[in-house]
Amino acid sequence: MPFDFIPTELEPWQQLLLDAAQRVRRGWCQNALNDDRGNVCLMGALLEVSSRPGVQADAETTAYWALFQHIVNRAQGVVDFNDTPGRTAEEVASAMEAAAMETAHV
Repeated sequence: MPFDFIPTELEPWQQLLLDAAQRVRRGWCQNALNDDRGNVCLMGALLEVSSRPGVQADAETTAYWALFQHIVNRAQGVVDFNDTPGRTAEEVASAMEAAAMETAHV
């Protein structure tokens, strides 16, 4: 992870984004939530990790909002960011991690 400081206690929404980033690194796709090889897009990863037992609905909403705000600062929507030609899984995962560590929006 490209951060010098990671809080010892993460908010649930932050953990969701970090988990989703790891999921993207295990298999990523574009132009679909998932593919026949089990890869997921940015939103597919967030939906997958958010569907785990015990995840609070407000954590998913806050995670999505943080990600949206981080990506909109780049003048793109979440889906467009994921599906931009030439985009890489690492760029997507890194954006998710950066959004998790930005706390000004919360």
